[in-house]
Amino acid sequence: MHRVMITLVFVLFGLFISEIQSQTRDRDYLSIETAVNKAIENNPELQTLLKNIDARKAIKLQSRLKPNPELGFEAENIFGSNGYSGLNSGEMTASISHNILLAGKINKRVKVAEMEITLAEWDYESKRLEVITDIRRSFTKALITQKIINKNNELIQISNKLIQDLKARVEAGRISPAEVSRAQIILNMLQIDINRLEAEYDSAIFELTTLINAPDLPIELLKGEFKNIINIPDYDFLLANLNNNPDIKRFTGEYDKQKAVIKYEESKAIPDLTVSAGFKRMNDVSANTFLIGASIPLPIFNRNQGSIQEAQIRLNQTTKEFEAVKNKLTLQLKLYYNKLKTLISIAQKLKNESIPDAEKTFEIIQKGNLVGRFTMLDVLDAERTLFEIQNQYLDTLGNINIVVVEIEGLTIINIK
Repeated sequence: MHRVMITLVFVLFGLFISEIQSQTRDRDYLSIETAVNKAIENNPELQTLLKNIDARKAIKLQSRLKPNPELGFEAENIFGSNGYSGLNSGEMTASISHNILLAGKINKRVKVAEMEITLAEWDYESKRLEVITDIRRSFTKALITQKIINKNNELIQISNKLIQDLKARVEAGRISPAEVSRAQIILNMLQIDINRLEAEYDSAIFELTTLINAPDLPIELLKGEFKNIINIPDYDFLLANLNNNPDIKRFTGEYDKQKAVIKYEESKAIPDLTVSAGFKRMNDVSANTFLIGASIPLPIFNRNQGSIQEAQIRLNQTTKEFEAVKNKLTLQLKLYYNKLKTLISIAQKLKNESIPDAEKTFEIIQKGNLVGRFTMLDVLDAERTLFEIQNQYLDTLGNINIVVVEIEGLTIINIK
């Protein structure tokens, strides 16, 4: 009877897995690639940053334009008294003047505008990377919970069948009702844990759809597998690749921009030349004449000293900001690297020691049950322990993948 019951358990287990696989084939999956693509497409901040790039390009267009010439008209000695009444004694002057920008102001202004475009593009890349990392992290968290729920549902299915068999044996007077009560307690605890996990899963899915900016997106199942990370790159290699991070690379553009600003502000210390030419009609003598002129401000008081000094200070400020960002990202990388090594060590211990030991224990108790040394509750308890360790391994493997996501987001490399 014991042998038949054990066989029944494994047959039911196999049928249950087949049923789950059949059901999931008919459902719509959400893959991590789809989630990332939708998030990039829907994210309003990314759309805003793209608009900012377009706006910066428009500013560059404006920066290369020269000043417009000015057309002037002047009338003198008109509508006065005595001999200057009316227009007969008037002098009419029409002139055109143009401001010529010296010291390469236009080219230097364009250079500043180009650097602003570069910075806007890096802002977009930084935000895009942040969105990708957030989605991958959130997706992986939800996937961990989904996989553990599936494992626990398998155990609940098996436990329900065992309880039905135990009840039949109680009715036959072969075992005490206490055995059923003990099994029911185990099942209740499993169900409570499932309820907790389902609440966590719902929260994780809500977070994921919020990040995708598609709260009504129907998600039945998440499709994905965890990377089985065993060997990780050296820390020095990862640290060198930290320079690929957009928040780091942005500072190259920031340096270039501030240097361009300094040159532009220095050029503004050189005054611009205004030239003019015109035609003059003197009615009182019936004569025409031409006039030309030129003017330039004298840089006695304002030589743009304050703006030049500000630009130099901003350049020094950029250096300090770079150091702060680099230190922050380096610290994050070191913490994630240490955490990853710890998690990999735990995963290997679970896989190579804890799970085999639990499987061996389950096998011993299972065989002992066949000869009456252990009860079916002992078998169920051993199997529950095995499932718990397997779930712990799944959770650890999932957390490894989350940390890998963080490191990949910092270093812009793919860890296999």
